[in-house]
Amino acid sequence: MTSAPSSSVHVDWTTTTGTSRTTLTTHLWTAPPLRRGSPIHDKAFDALRALDADLVRFLPWFSHPRIAVAELAAPTATETYWDFDLLDPVIEDFMDAAGGRPVVANFATIPAWMFRTDEPVAVAEDPDQIHWDYEQGSEFRDPALAEVADYFYRVASWYIAGGFTDELGRRHESGHHYRFAYWEVLCEPDLGHRITPELYTRLYDAVVERLRPLDPDMKFVGLSLSHMHREPEYYWHFLDPANHRSGVALDAFSYHFYASPEIVNPFGPEGNAPSAHWRDIFFARADGFLEQVRFIDSIRRRLAPDIKTFINELGTYAPDVMNPAPEIPDEYWALSAAVQSYLWAELVASGIDLVGIAEFMDYPGMIPGTSLIDWETGAPNPRYLALELLLRHFGPGDLLVVTTTGFPDPRMHAQAFVTASGERKLALINKTDVTIAVTVDSGCVLEQIGTKGLHSAPITDPVVTLDPFATAVVTYRR
Repeated sequence: MTSAPSSSVHVDWTTTTGTSRTTLTTHLWTAPPLRRGSPIHDKAFDALRALDADLVRFLPWFSHPRIAVAELAAPTATETYWDFDLLDPVIEDFMDAAGGRPVVANFATIPAWMFRTDEPVAVAEDPDQIHWDYEQGSEFRDPALAEVADYFYRVASWYIAGGFTDELGRRHESGHHYRFAYWEVLCEPDLGHRITPELYTRLYDAVVERLRPLDPDMKFVGLSLSHMHREPEYYWHFLDPANHRSGVALDAFSYHFYASPEIVNPFGPEGNAPSAHWRDIFFARADGFLEQVRFIDSIRRRLAPDIKTFINELGTYAPDVMNPAPEIPDEYWALSAAVQSYLWAELVASGIDLVGIAEFMDYPGMIPGTSLIDWETGAPNPRYLALELLLRHFGPGDLLVVTTTGFPDPRMHAQAFVTASGERKLALINKTDVTIAVTVDSGCVLEQIGTKGLHSAPITDPVVTLDPFATAVVTYRR
């Protein structure tokens, strides 16, 4: 039973508005449940493999430094402390699941000892223990940044060139000869260490110059800014070629977006709106973000029109991101999927080069609402299924065609495509928690994932029903 009159979608298949250049993907960080021996290890990597996505991003993250940092202690006059024993298995399984498709590497965490701090940063022996306080300090002990660039050069050499020579002249062999399509320099430098735009640009140049000889075909991604401090000066400074060393390429830049239910005037003591209001907050913040995208793109067009834009962390999260026993309503996952699908459709129309749905694996205590799979079973959740559905039907080279809804209808978003293979397809997103009746051509096939799970059926009646918070695809008969 529907709560409002049916809507209709009108498609002008003869009039195109653009060509998609958007790669849809995800990213995987070094979460402990992805380590070998975990009960969900095999299912998780099988799910990653099944996505068959290009440019999946590999991110060893600072929250688990024993896994993410290859040199936890500073070298001495007689000893170095390089250790890849925990990191290697995760990237080996990641590269195996990638199956030869191009990937993005982001070994983002700078060893804490490279910063000036009042006390050494302690790291627990348990590699699974969360360290939210690992990123301390804002002043590098080597202001020339050669120490940081050398660290990333050795990490990159371990995985690209089969090994490296350490600070004392000793050779370490890995046997790895991976190829990365892109290397991203840091992740969210505007957060933990609060690296300024000027300092980040210098660090980016130092790392790129150091790594470039390892693989002349490898490209680089800069900025990787968080959704917390979107300071325009980062874009104005970094995207200006005049602020970079001669010969340093600007291949791509990246930034992130997460919608959360935090509000200025809190409903309760935690400062989060009750779940009944999440839909309104998430979609309002999504629309606000799209305005920011247009502003950022205007800076890009002025300063560096050939650089690619990667929005490589995009999603939502529920409250209590560090709570080991979070309360997340069942319908949240379909709502989150609808938000990410809506943003994908708008970002394709905006000409964004890459959209990365964040993130492949999370769990209680580690921002669980961003996960694409169940942290207990490894099974795909509605966020994964919506991503998989769009990946299966759409890709770069698809033609966008003029698409309108009857009212226009704010309850839903619609965008039709003529795919690169010549098929006619329509993406529909239900932005509400009720079903919507939509008029489409009979003889088509409707696939959708919403609060009622993933299902598919031929369209025999011109009026079809979109499930609450559905991401849906209509494939037209030839």
